[in-house]
Amino acid sequence: MSNVMNRLYGFGTFQLDPSQRLLLCDGKPVQVTPKAFELLVALVERGGRLVEKEELLGTVWPGVTVEEGNLTVMVSHLRKVLGDDRGRHVYIETVSKHGYRFVAPIVELGGQKDDAAAPLSQVPEPSPPEEHRPPGSQQSPSPFWSRPHVYLAGAVAVLVVAVSALFFASRVLSKNQGRSAVATEGSIHSIAVLPFKTIGSAGADEYLGLGTTDALITKLGNAGKIIVRPTSAIEQYRNSTLSPEAAGKQQGVDAVLDGLIQRQEGRLRLTVQLVRVRDGAELWADTFDEKYTNIFALEDEVSERVVRSLRLRLTDADVKRITKRPTENALAYDAYIKGRYFWNKRTGDGLWKGLDYFREAIRLDPTFAGAYEGVADSYAALGLYAVMSPTQAFPAAREAATKALQMDDGLADAHATLGLIHFYYDWDGPAAEAEYRRATEVNPSYAMAHSWSGETLAAMGRFPEAAEEARQALNDDPLSLAVNTNAGWTFCLAGQPDTAIEILRKAIEMDPAFPRSYFRLGMVYGSRGLKDQAIAELQKAVQVSGGDPYYEASLGYAYAVAGHAAEARQILDNLKRRSPHEYIPAYGIALVYAGLKDRRSALEWLAKASIDHSTSMAFAKVDPSLATLRDDPEFLKLTERLAF
Repeated sequence: MSNVMNRLYGFGTFQLDPSQRLLLCDGKPVQVTPKAFELLVALVERGGRLVEKEELLGTVWPGVTVEEGNLTVMVSHLRKVLGDDRGRHVYIETVSKHGYRFVAPIVELGGQKDDAAAPLSQVPEPSPPEEHRPPGSQQSPSPFWSRPHVYLAGAVAVLVVAVSALFFASRVLSKNQGRSAVATEGSIHSIAVLPFKTIGSAGADEYLGLGTTDALITKLGNAGKIIVRPTSAIEQYRNSTLSPEAAGKQQGVDAVLDGLIQRQEGRLRLTVQLVRVRDGAELWADTFDEKYTNIFALEDEVSERVVRSLRLRLTDADVKRITKRPTENALAYDAYIKGRYFWNKRTGDGLWKGLDYFREAIRLDPTFAGAYEGVADSYAALGLYAVMSPTQAFPAAREAATKALQMDDGLADAHATLGLIHFYYDWDGPAAEAEYRRATEVNPSYAMAHSWSGETLAAMGRFPEAAEEARQALNDDPLSLAVNTNAGWTFCLAGQPDTAIEILRKAIEMDPAFPRSYFRLGMVYGSRGLKDQAIAELQKAVQVSGGDPYYEASLGYAYAVAGHAAEARQILDNLKRRSPHEYIPAYGIALVYAGLKDRRSALEWLAKASIDHSTSMAFAKVDPSLATLRDDPEFLKLTERLAF
C-alpha cells in the first residue's frame, strides 16, 4: 500500500482518515473493526480499479496465510457499515472469481481535516437508504450526562453476557449477520481481552473501556473453560498502537478480543472482534447498536439466544455463571465498573477512588456481591501496600469479603482476597491455603491465587509445592509484574536464587518503573551475600517508589550488613521521624536493627511488628534477613503465633 497517511478521502456521506484510523459519516465517528478498516483503506486507495483477492489478502494480512473466507466476511462487514449490504452495491462491487472494486466517486481532501466535512455533501453519490445508514449517521444527540445511566450499564452487561458465551464456542454462526468463524472447535485455549477503546467520548468516559474489559475478563475467567489473562496483564495496552495479534503474541495466547465503544444519547455502540493470534485471522466480529429501555430483560434475551443458537459445551452451571446478572440496579453497576477502573491503577489515590465507587454501588444496591468484593480488594491492597495500617485495613477487608461470599460463594476474587487476609494478617497458613484452593476451583487459571498460594506455601516451608504454584502462576500470566515479583521471592525462599534472579531481571526489563522488582531482587542478592548488588537494587527501589518505607528499611538493612553503619542509622532516624505522620511497618525497623546486629532492639521491634500485624511477619520463619535471630528463645516465642 502506498503512503496515504497524510490524506483524507470523501465518498457519499463518508470521510475516511487513514492516519487517525477514523471513518466518519456526516462528521460523526463510525465503528469499524481494525481489519475491516485496513480493507476499506486498500479499496479506497485503489478506487475504481479491480483489486484481486490475492492482493487484498496480502495487504490486509501481510506475511500470513489466511482463508479467503476472511476476506468475504470483511467485505460483508464493510457493506453493512456503509449501508451497502442490500440490492445494488453503490460502494463495493464484487467481481466474480476475481476480487472487488470500490465504485463510488471519491474526493481526495488532502490535509484539510477541519474543513473536510463541507464538500462531502457535494459529492454526486446518493446517500444510503435510511434503514441502511450506519450508526454515525443519526441526528446529533444531546449530552449523555443529561440522560439516565441505566442505558450505559445495562448495555455493558449485555456485551459481557453475549461475548462471554461466544468465546466458549471457539466458533460462531450468526444467521442474522451472515458471519461465520473459521476457528476449529477446541483450537482456542487461551485469550486476552484488550482494553476497549472509546471514541467520540469526553474525559468522563475514560473508565468505560477498561472497566468494561475488567468485567468481561471476570466473567470469562470465572467460567473456568478457557485461560484468560487478567486485567493487570492487559492494562499496558490501554493506549498502545500494537495490533491485536502483536499484543496476543506478547501475552502468549491463542486469541485476542478487541473492541471499540461509542456512547451517545440512550445508546451504546460496540464493535467487537475476536482475532486468532497465529495468523491474524478474524474469527468473529459483530456490532452491538441498540436502544436500551428495558436493559436487563434485553440482557436475558441476548444471553439465552446466544447459548441456544450455538452448540456450546457448557454445563448448566456454566450457563448460569455466564448469564447471571451482577445486579439489577444499572446505576450500581455503573459505579462498580468505575471502581474497578480506578482500583486497577494500583496507586494510593486510585485505590481510594475505587473504594468510594464500590461503596456507592453498595449504597445503590446493598445486595450487590461484586461491590462488596471490590471493597474487600480495596482495603486488602491498601493494607498490603502499607498505605493503611494492617490493623485498620484487613479487618475491613475481611468483613467485606465475608459479606460478598455470603451472597455468592462462587466469587473467585473474594476467596483469594480472604486467603490473602488469612496469610498476611491472621498468619494462618492452612486457612489461607483453603481459600486459594477454593478460588482456583472456581477459576483454575486465576494467576494471583496461585501466586499468593506459592508465597504461603514457602512461608510454611513446603518449598517444592511453593515452586510449583509459582510456576503455575507464571504460566497463567507470564507478563504480570506482580506474579513475576512474587515468583522471584518464592523461588528465593525455596532455595533457588538463580531462578529468582532470572525472573526478577526479566520483570525489570518488562517495566523499569515497577519498584517491587528492584526490591525483591535486592533482597535475593542480599541472601546470597552479594552486598554491593543488593544495595544498588534497593537504592533503585527507594528512588522509583518515591521513598516507600519498607523499601527504605530494607536498604538500611543492606547498608548495615555491608558495614555502612552510619548510612543504616541515618535511615533508622528518618523512618522514626516519619512514623507520627504515616504508617511505618515495625518489621522494617526490626530489619535494620538485625543488620546492625543489635539483637535486643531487633527483637523489641519484632514484638511491635507482631502487635501491629506488619505483613512481612508472615515470612519471619523463613526470611533470610532474620537468620541470626532464629535461635533466640524470644524470637521463637514471637513466631509461635505464626501457624505455618
